[in-house]
Amino acid sequence: MIIFETTNFLLKKIRFDAKRYLQSFGRKQLAYVLFLAVLLLYYLFGHVLEYSDKRLPETTVVMEQYGQRLEMNLSSKQTDTIVVLKEREHLLTAIEERIVAYLYQMPDYSYMTSLEVYLKYRPELLQQFPSAVPLEKGDYVLSSQYGIRTHPISLKTKKHFGIDLAAPLGKTVYATASGIVSEVIYSSNGYGNHIIIKHRFGFESLYGHLNKILVRKGQKIQQHELIATVGNSGNSTGYHLHYETVKNESKIDPIPSLNLKRNVYAELIEQNNNNHGE
Repeated sequence: MIIFETTNFLLKKIRFDAKRYLQSFGRKQLAYVLFLAVLLLYYLFGHVLEYSDKRLPETTVVMEQYGQRLEMNLSSKQTDTIVVLKEREHLLTAIEERIVAYLYQMPDYSYMTSLEVYLKYRPELLQQFPSAVPLEKGDYVLSSQYGIRTHPISLKTKKHFGIDLAAPLGKTVYATASGIVSEVIYSSNGYGNHIIIKHRFGFESLYGHLNKILVRKGQKIQQHELIATVGNSGNSTGYHLHYETVKNESKIDPIPSLNLKRNVYAELIEQNNNNHGE
């Protein structure tokens, strides 16, 4: 009983002293402490990012080596199936231990070449980040690419941070990867009516100048799900879809992603046909 009362007394005294200390702490001192805390967090976060950037080339080489060994294993003609399968299991485990961090680190699609073999073995991963065309085949024409161009309205030379796919009014627009709708915006300026979808591994996709929007903010979306129709809203000179891909908050060229999934599955179909033909 005495121990309980003593402990209770000490806790009350600590709370009282802490409260009195905070009350005596002026606004300037509190603001200074908060400033130091934010500065420390900024330094630590920047240091982590810098470390990750330095490790990226090294990780890329490792992933390429694992990919080459996996390709050799998959095409192996050895009669000892147990050894081949055991080695394959080891290689897949090694890649999977690294692949999530690697996908988050990579700044653009140029690094996907190191994962080509693995993606053929695990093609379902392609559902998690932009890897397809947002319009149906034959419904569109690439009218403006990513990069420096003359703006069609202002006629000034500036960077175009996405691609324009010219298509008739009302053509259906599909999500290029699974994810969650982070923004649904109706506007008569800029992108006009547009959708932003957040995907895994630091990817986002934007669909602009839409006519009808068929999803809501916070909705979970599957790859190839119908999300909108082509329009001419916002700053636009004709019916088209403005499409952007964002990686780690930087807008990157979407072109390498458009046929990524189709090319992987085309190779898988060809391999399957060759195996049946042998």
